[in-house]
Order: sequence, then structure tokens, then C-alpha cells
Amino acid sequence: MYAVLKTPPATEPITLAEAQAQLKVDGEDDYINALISTARVMVERYLNRSLITQTWTAYSDDWCDLELPYPPLISVTSVKYYGLDSQTLTTLDPTQYYWVDNVKEPGCIEFKYGTVKPLLMYSRPNRIEVEYVAGYSAVPEPIKHAIKILITDMYKNRDQYMIGANVNKIPNYITDLIHTYKIYGF
Repeated sequence: MYAVLKTPPATEPITLAEAQAQLKVDGEDDYINALISTARVMVERYLNRSLITQTWTAYSDDWCDLELPYPPLISVTSVKYYGLDSQTLTTLDPTQYYWVDNVKEPGCIEFKYGTVKPLLMYSRPNRIEVEYVAGYSAVPEPIKHAIKILITDMYKNRDQYMIGANVNKIPNYITDLIHTYKIYGF
């Protein structure tokens, strides 16, 4: 499966005041807000996780592998598919077909025992579409601390980072703080 961000986070894991306190500066609000957002995205990419609540749409061509990327999984909004005889998406009824396992990571969709999986349209890519919400209810402190340190690194070494461009590699001393939260396999 692969996923596309549908609704980005409405907040950041670090507030402007927290970042300014970390940097020991006043002002530069726009620049520091950009650093916060960039640092969050860099850490999310490294960890393969959603740090703040956000909505994703995941796509698959087969019922076999419905592990949802970018955990932690909060909820599944819908599971839709292109059936054998249909040119439009059909929504699966969760009470009859599947249940959501959001305990293990990554979260996944499991079909109920004895359920016959609907036939999928042949030769169509992205035959299955899953909309879901992922993110922490409270971002773990080691991750927040790593973001603060990354913001400090980017602030003090401005020439090495370009806000809004492709983000550079996170320094090893920062990834060492959060490595235990990394999800592999996407």
C-alpha cells in the first residue's frame, strides 16, 4: 500500500513559544514557524509515522495487504473498492466485512472470519481506497525533544538547510534519540 496525505495536521507538536524558548530568541515568528513545520515533516519522514492527527488515503491493488502506512492509526473512515462490474467506488460495510486492528503497528484492516472478499475490477490500478486518520494523541517527549534540537540545528546552521525545498538528512545525534520509534517496511 501507499498513502497520500489528504488533510495535513492543523497544529504542530512544538509551539512557537516552545521553539523560541529553545532558541533563546524573541521575534522571527514566521521563520521559526517554518522551522517547526519543516522539522516535523523531516522527523515524520524519518520515522514513517504521523506525529499529529492527519487524514490519509491509502491505495492497494489487492485485498491481501491492508496495512496502513504512517501510524499510529486512530480510525478508518472508509474502505472503498472498484468491483468487478463497477466503474464507481463501492463502500464496504465494516459491520459485515472487516474490523480494524489499531493495536499493532502499523494498523491494519482484517476481514471477518468467513467473509467473502468482493471481486475487484481487473487491470485497474488502485482498486482499493482506504481513508483513515492517524497521529498521536500526545507526541512522545523524546520525539518532541528531537524536533526542538533539530529546530536549533537548522536555526544555527541556516546555510545547510533550505526551508520549503527538499529537506536534508537529519543529523545522527538527533536520529539516535528517536530511532526506537522508527517504523520499517514502507
